[in-house]
Amino acid sequence: MAKKKEFRGYITQDLDKLVRALTAIKNGDRDWSISDVLQDALETWINLPENQELIRKHNLDKLD
Repeated sequence: MAKKKEFRGYITQDLDKLVRALTAIKNGDRDWSISDVLQDALETWINLPENQELIRKHNLDKLD
């Protein structure tokens, strides 16, 4: 497993309520945490075509 890093951000109260509610509901399928939701959301964002294009253009996939 890759070493984990702390990541902080701020979200609106409405988004916080939705994320926490959905996380609780999804715990029937799997033991989700807020960190799991953040990881999944960021991976989805990185995989957007426009971000993949920037990654390729700037060789960001080769960062150490």
